[in-house]
Amino acid sequence: MQTQRLQRLSDNVYVVIGRTNAGVLVIDNNECVIIDTGIDEDSGRRILNAIKPPLNLRVRAIINTHHHADHIGGNALIVKRSGATVYATPEDKPFIERPVLEPLYLFGSFPPKLLRTKLLEAEGVVVRDLDDLRREVGFEVMPLPGGHTMGMVGIAYGNTLFTADAFFPVDVIRKYGAPYHLNAGLALESLRKLSEGVTRYEYVVPAHGDVMKPQDAINVINENINAINRLRELVLSNVNDQVVLEDLIVKLLSSLGINIDSPHNYLLNRSALLSYIAWLADDGLLTINAVGNRLIVSRVKR
Repeated sequence: MQTQRLQRLSDNVYVVIGRTNAGVLVIDNNECVIIDTGIDEDSGRRILNAIKPPLNLRVRAIINTHHHADHIGGNALIVKRSGATVYATPEDKPFIERPVLEPLYLFGSFPPKLLRTKLLEAEGVVVRDLDDLRREVGFEVMPLPGGHTMGMVGIAYGNTLFTADAFFPVDVIRKYGAPYHLNAGLALESLRKLSEGVTRYEYVVPAHGDVMKPQDAINVINENINAINRLRELVLSNVNDQVVLEDLIVKLLSSLGINIDSPHNYLLNRSALLSYIAWLADDGLLTINAVGNRLIVSRVKR
């Protein structure tokens, strides 16, 4: 079992360090709000154990920055044990209440059992609008759409900004080259706004990786921006005239040196690459047509 430790950033902000970092916002002497809950019940259990002595905090609420399984998997256990209410944006609420929607949209139809694991599908819980909790507690919400989901947000409280999955560690960028974006163009806009916004805080906490100072975060954000631009050019350069969509996906995966080892990984990488193809099509550089019972991606002649 992975060990998680509690890192203090201020009198009212802590981080439970783990594969998915969880924020802990102390809102009075004995209550807290948790930001994201990890991938499964064990993650939720470790978070609860981490905020036991010396903090002895009751969990009043859970904020899910977005609906991916590695951020909502501990929801159900924490709700059962603490009675906490879960909050998220209206865009992500349906996916947290009915998590089968995640593998469903990746697969394109109702998913087979092999995709209905904790990697993609958590246990659903009832969700309330994040704005309700914001008005009660007083944290700030920073919209970060496009990176992972259309409703993803960062959460700012005191001296700390939690940035969800808006950007990836540099080693991930260099290893995979195709970080997951649902809408790459929108993700790029979110990263540019985030780069300007982090300077207001003393600490920046990504969902995965180390707690950072603002300048270090800006450096990593810039690496992410560069990666998006490089991948956009790579996709465009692999369409010389026209190519079958699925053949293009295979070409791009090979160019990036990505070796797919599971249906889950294939669908995530395919989805990431499709976001670039859609972006280029919307910008008038590619077209997508059905020809001979296949989807064909073509370069627009200029």
